[in-house]
Order: sequence, then structure tokens, then C-alpha cells
Amino acid sequence: MADPAGRVLVVTGDKSLVEEMSPPLKARDMELACVPSFDEAAAQLDAAEYAAVAVDFRWIPPAEREQFLALHRRKPKVPLFLLETNLTITPDALLPLRRLSWPLPAGFADQVRATDAQVVFLADQTLFTTAAVQTALQQAGIQVVSLESTVGLVEFLQEQHEARTPKPRPKKGFWGWLSHEEAEAVSPLGRVVVAFFPGAVQYAESLDARIRQVIPGVVCYHVSGMDPVRAAAQAIKEDQPVSLMREAASRVAAILADTSQGSNIRSQAKERILLVDNYKPILSALGQSLMAAGYEVVTATEGEEALRLFQESVFHLAIIGTAIAYAQHSGAELAQKLRERDPDLRIIFMVDRYPLQAALQGVSQVVELGLDDALLKPVESSRLIFSVQRALERRFLLLENARLLNEIQESNRQLAQINEFQKKFFAMVAHDVKNPLTAILGYSEVLGMRLSQHPNELKCASHIHSAAKTLNLLISDLVDLAAIESGKLRVELGPLDLPSVVNDVRSRIEIVAHQRKINFVVEMGAVLPAAAGDPARIGQVIQNLCTNAIQYTKEGGKVTVRVEGFSDRVIVSVIDTGIGIAKEDLPRIWERFFQTTEAKKMRKAGFGLGLKIAREIVQMHGGEMGIESQLGVGSRFFFHIPAKIPSAPPAPRPAPPTGPAPVPPPKPLLPPPLF
Repeated sequence: MADPAGRVLVVTGDKSLVEEMSPPLKARDMELACVPSFDEAAAQLDAAEYAAVAVDFRWIPPAEREQFLALHRRKPKVPLFLLETNLTITPDALLPLRRLSWPLPAGFADQVRATDAQVVFLADQTLFTTAAVQTALQQAGIQVVSLESTVGLVEFLQEQHEARTPKPRPKKGFWGWLSHEEAEAVSPLGRVVVAFFPGAVQYAESLDARIRQVIPGVVCYHVSGMDPVRAAAQAIKEDQPVSLMREAASRVAAILADTSQGSNIRSQAKERILLVDNYKPILSALGQSLMAAGYEVVTATEGEEALRLFQESVFHLAIIGTAIAYAQHSGAELAQKLRERDPDLRIIFMVDRYPLQAALQGVSQVVELGLDDALLKPVESSRLIFSVQRALERRFLLLENARLLNEIQESNRQLAQINEFQKKFFAMVAHDVKNPLTAILGYSEVLGMRLSQHPNELKCASHIHSAAKTLNLLISDLVDLAAIESGKLRVELGPLDLPSVVNDVRSRIEIVAHQRKINFVVEMGAVLPAAAGDPARIGQVIQNLCTNAIQYTKEGGKVTVRVEGFSDRVIVSVIDTGIGIAKEDLPRIWERFFQTTEAKKMRKAGFGLGLKIAREIVQMHGGEMGIESQLGVGSRFFFHIPAKIPSAPPAPRPAPPTGPAPVPPPKPLLPPPLF
């Protein structure tokens, strides 16, 4: 059962709505609970905690709307989603203030035209300045009265209501007939009013209550140009109800998830554009075009107002008329101020075409300030939208590159931290584990000598000694790897008696090969040039290759060590008839800790470090290591070292990358491939 705090209470009797909302809620680890009425919803909220309440007003009677609003005022921290339909927002329903987002729902203007009620639209700054609401209603054939303030709105509506109400004509007196005087009457204007309302929703509710108290038949709407998703987040932040059209009910889960994480929900919201110009017809025409193109637009006619809006909210792009006044300076000053506050803000200039000198200056300022574009007035809507799309795409790419760069830097930091931890761990293993292991090896050997007359006890002591030797080899690999990655692995270069080194390895390997019934052969060249190297390290490399070959070769197979001399190098090859290596695994064979799938099935112990260490040792001798292999047939590992003795040993190599690319076999004088 999910945490009750992750539940969303949906008030509806419509199964289709429940089926629509359940999947996105479940995807975000939320649980849906459904009740059909207000009384049951109130009881549920009193009994348990819920992340939100969503009310289907297509199902709930209109009389219960005010009850849900009152319940939300009692529990403001539980977000309330009002799921509206065209039937619930119709002006024929005399209900308290309802909230609408731009654009108006389809068919709503026809409902306004068909009603006889007085309708008031409280439009925010952008919608009123651009005349978007007025234009949409007028296009539907509605006569609109536009008011630039709500001051005196109640009195105006009352006056209009009285003017529209039929009254009996008063009887004229004798002197009235003689003077032909008519009683003055207010002419009824349009019954639809669009008023500029810059305040918050709660103040709109107070104004609506005052209007309905004086004129009960008036219907009020608060219309916002803010994107519905961003408006929902803002409403939740301010403990206000969220109005959504019912077809957007599936977005409730995403809105709740984003707001609970403190997100600014940019991924779902429209891009926000700040449109600044002191010529209102430009604001109206361009603002409507941008909103029709799907952008959220906020308008301003003054520079100070634009700065205030920019401080209060987040914008993706600013379109500035260069003639706009900001502290008695041009639009360039405003652009600089905005860019200082948000370096990622994209800015487009609208430049006056005449006088020509002003136009040239505006275009040059775009280049000097690093802005996105310069458009000559009058600006065509299609040209502006193209420029906006290009600027927003550039913003997205810049932010995405910055995000990816931060991810890479964070990954590198974590990798460096892990590598540092590994180095410390390897050093700890070398010191804290190898020392007591040396004692175990010594005492187990002594114990074996003293138990020579007791076979059962001797067998146990031999197991202890064998396991300790295996563990000692593993620890030695870790110690060598730590030395390699810290650049401290050293080789003592000097005259190298390679036949002696190979025979020494042979004496140790033959015993194991005989036990596994593997034919172990050494092919030594008749003439070998003098070589330089560290006998112990070269012996370590050859023994590692031979041990791997025997370990991955089945009984009855063959392992060959071939030593060949050339004028400038000596090549040592270890050839087996073992399991081989798949072609796709060859590029990774030199990586630390890497083991093929086939090797993991056969190997009894090991970290997968031997080949990496062997290759590093060979490279420190000035040579290189290569591989030829075929899955199911066998492998040939080989390395070469220079024949000429260098004048001085090379310095310790720096720490190599964790995954070196495979190196091809040396080009000159190589024997033909085995396969």
C-alpha cells in the first residue's frame, strides 16, 4: 500500500475519468482514491492525509461548488483541482468567479454570445494590452466594452443593468409638453465587459463577491495569459484552487510531482516571452500573434515595469523595442540590465526603420551586445515568430550543452574519487594483508615439514599453504596495479639472459602442465641478440602468459613458448589450443578487471589484472604486447622488447588510462599468424 500522503482524492462517479488519471499517478508512485460526493470527500480528508483533491464538476452538482471552495479554505495546504467543462463554465450558470486560461475554450465565445446575462472578464495585463480577449469576443460577433481599470466597475455595471431593465415611461406635465423635455437616460452599451485587472486571484474573488451582491445576475471570469501548467503551479504555491479543463486531468500527476520537488516545470510549460514596446498597437498585434503560436507572452510599455516583471518571474526570451525608455536611456540599456540578471536570456531588438542612422545604430548594438536578432519595424508576425523559434532553439542548445558539461564534470569528479579510493585500498591491502600472509606462508611450510609422517594432517597443511600462495599472487597483482597507476612501478634494466628466464619459468610451469595433462613445449631460437630488461619482471610476464594458457586449455591440449630473435628485437610468443577469445572481446582484453564470459566459467581465482600488468611491464621495457585469437580454437599472446641495450633506463611511466585501446601486433619481422 502506498503512503497515504501520496494519494489523490478524485470526486467523481465517472469511471472513464478514473481510468484516465490512474496510469500517470501510478507512474509517479501515487495512489488514486475515488468518492462520488462532497460529504464523502470531506469525511476522507478528515480521516487521512491526501496529496490533492480533484473535483469533476461535470459530475458534482453546481450547488456543491461553493462547498468545495469552503473546504479548501479550511484545508489550504491540500491542492484543489477544479476540473471544468464547457457546461460548467457557461455564463448561463450563475456561479462565483471562475478561472480561465488563454486561449479561451472552444465554443465558449458562442456561449457568451447566446446568454442574456451580463458577463465580466477580468483580464491580466498581457491579455488586456494585446486586446486578445476583446478581439476573440468581437470575432464571435459580441459587442464588448473595454475598461482600463476596475475602479468604478460596480457602479458602471449597476448603471448598465438599470439601463437594460425596462421601465414605465413617466407621465409628462403641462410644462413638459410645452418644453418637449425628455428625461435623461443612460444608453445601454454592450453587456460584455473586459476590464484590466492586474491583481491576484483572491482580489478578483473579492471583487466578484461585491459585484454579485449588488447585481446578482452578473457572471465574472478571471482570464490569465499564463500557461495552464505554470498557472497551476503558481496557484498551488499561493494555496489557491487550480482550474483545469477536464480533458487535461491527466496532467494533475505531473503538476503535483513537479511542484512537490520544487521544480519550475519548464519541461511542460510554454516558453515565456517578455514583449516590451511603448507603442500599444505593436504590443497588441505581435502579442496576439505570439500567443496564437503557442507562447506565453507578458507585455510592458516601460523599462522599469519590464525590470520589475523580470525580477518576479522567469522568462526565456525578451523582445525589446529600441525606442523604449529606461531611465532616459535606449533599449540597449534595458537589454544589458536583463542580460546581467540572466545570462541565458535570449534578446531580440525591434529597430525603428527611420531615421536611417537610428536603424544602423540599433543593428550595430545587437552585434556589440551579443543579442540574437534585429528586426526592422513594422515587424511582420511570421518574421518575428521565425526569429523567436531560432533564438529559443539556441537557448535550448546552450543550456543542454551546459547541462551535459556539468554531468561530465560531475562524472569525472566521481571517477577521480573512486580511483583515489582504489589506490588507497590497494595500498592498504599491500600493507595490512600481505604482511600477515607472509607469516601464514612461512608457518604453513614449517608445519608441512613437521607433519611429513602424518598424511591426513599434511594434506590440510598443504591446502593452507596452497591457498596462501594463491592469495599472495592476487595481492601481488593489486600491489603492482597500485604502483602502475601511481607511476611508481620500476624496472631495473640491464643485460637480460632470456633463455635463462624462460627455463626458470619452464621449471615452475611444467609441473602444473603435467598435472593437467597438457603438452608444454619451449621453442628457443638458435641465435638470440643481446637484450635489455629486468629478469624478474620479464619472468613475471612470461609466467603470467603461460599460467593463463594452461588454465584456459583443456586436458590433452598444447601450450608452446616460442622465442625468436631478430636484428632489432626479441619476440616471445605463448601459443595455446585453449578456449580462445571472441572477436568482440579483443578490444577490452587489456582493461583491468576484465574477463571474458568463457574465462569466468573456467577460472578459479583472479582479478583479471594479469594481462594489464604484463603489458605495462613490457611497455616500460620499450616494447609492446599483442594478441591473435579465435574463439574455440586458441590464442597467441606475444610481446617484443628491443635488442639494443639503452643507455639509461626510462623514467617511471605516468598512470595510464583505465581502458587502453588494443595495440596491433608489431609490424616488422613478425612470424605469420597462428590461425
